[in-house]
Amino acid sequence: MRFIKVIFFLCCLIISNKLCTAGIDALAVVPFKVIGDIKNPDIYGYGLPDAIANDLTQIPGITVVERLRLSSVLQEIKLSQAGLISENAAAKVGNMLGAKTIIVGTVQKMGKLVRIHARLVNVVSGKIVFSIKVEKEVKAFKDVFALENLVTRKILLQLGFKLSAKQLEKIGKEPTLSEDAFKFYSSGFRFFDSGDRKNGLVFFNKAAEIDKDFDWAQKVRIRAQQAFEELEREIQH
Repeated sequence: MRFIKVIFFLCCLIISNKLCTAGIDALAVVPFKVIGDIKNPDIYGYGLPDAIANDLTQIPGITVVERLRLSSVLQEIKLSQAGLISENAAAKVGNMLGAKTIIVGTVQKMGKLVRIHARLVNVVSGKIVFSIKVEKEVKAFKDVFALENLVTRKILLQLGFKLSAKQLEKIGKEPTLSEDAFKFYSSGFRFFDSGDRKNGLVFFNKAAEIDKDFDWAQKVRIRAQQAFEELEREIQH
């Protein structure tokens, strides 16, 4: 009898997890608003949200909107520099992307701590589904990814995902050990979001050249090159 109860309980957990994660097939993570004076704001405003998005794509059941597609929408509605804070603005971006949910956030230096406040917004209703706050002392570059990992894990927990040890290890892996490479990578998105594809491509290329093992940079430079060439063709015609 006890064995049957245990099996039933496990089945309920599996079903519950599937119900919680169902429909997360069009999620967007937009640049975070950096508040106050913080070193390397592009890393926190652009690079860190992109790291969250990349980690979320590692989880079966979640589909994240492609980052350069997001850039086109941000450029169109002129929100790239301001960051997205209001739920109404988030819903507008989500509708243009065809996304169902969107993650917005703020980053703020609090003494020795860096605090991140992230919110998941339902695009249809414009309502906040949940919000999380994470803070951590950032002494070295590697602490940026440790902070991002805390945020990502909290988001997944709120979404109802129960991660295996292998999945935790996967999303906890640092994409690059080079601070300069990640700086250029992050700034590349800032340029792209503002419509400056030429300089965006330059910065992505620099990131990829500095760290040839930086897989995210290698992939985005190819997409950025394609986007830049498309723009050149449009100008010529």
